[in-house]
Amino acid sequence: MFQLGVHALISIVIYLITIGLSFQIMKSVQVEKIIRKNKIFEAQLLLIFAAIALGFLVGNFFITLIDTSLQLSNFF
Repeated sequence: MFQLGVHALISIVIYLITIGLSFQIMKSVQVEKIIRKNKIFEAQLLLIFAAIALGFLVGNFFITLIDTSLQLSNFF
């Protein structure tokens, strides 16, 4: 039971780190060029949602990679 709690805590931390990193990366993209003028709120919302989606995908990749590598010990 303790291992599930640790796994959940590590997963949350990984998701928060990857979402934060993807938000920093997404800030360098010039979204204003593809959004109409005077739509600042929509552009910011698109940036936030894209950062969350990218961070989730990257975090999910790392969590799956860690889980799979831990399961390799059952192979030997």
